[in-house]
Amino acid sequence: MAPELRNSGLIQVLTDLFGDFADLLRKELQLAKTEVTEKLISRLRASVWMVVAGVLGMIGVLLLIEAAVFGIASTGLALHWSCLIVAGVLFLIAGAAFFQGRAAAEGELMPTRTARQISQDIRTTKEQLT
Repeated sequence: MAPELRNSGLIQVLTDLFGDFADLLRKELQLAKTEVTEKLISRLRASVWMVVAGVLGMIGVLLLIEAAVFGIASTGLALHWSCLIVAGVLFLIAGAAFFQGRAAAEGELMPTRTARQISQDIRTTKEQLT
């Protein structure tokens, strides 16, 4: 009886089916790998452009600060006093930004609502079991 099963059409169909399924799975994995690679390359390219924009933006900000220094100096004030005035304004802005960021960062990282909900779920489950 065993030789008849090996030569059976059903066994051949199942063998072909599993072979085709394995081939399809390999092709799908290759497609997924290619798609992820393309997306990563695209994101990397976008990141490079963002870095370039950031560097050029920083240069622009520095030039604006320099223009403010020279603008104040053109009113007749000494250049060193103009630099100190602009630096003082920048320190005030930096201090305000620091305190704003510190105020926004205060708070727990623990997900309190989720922890409270889990505790409530545990209590409810215990009540239902008793």
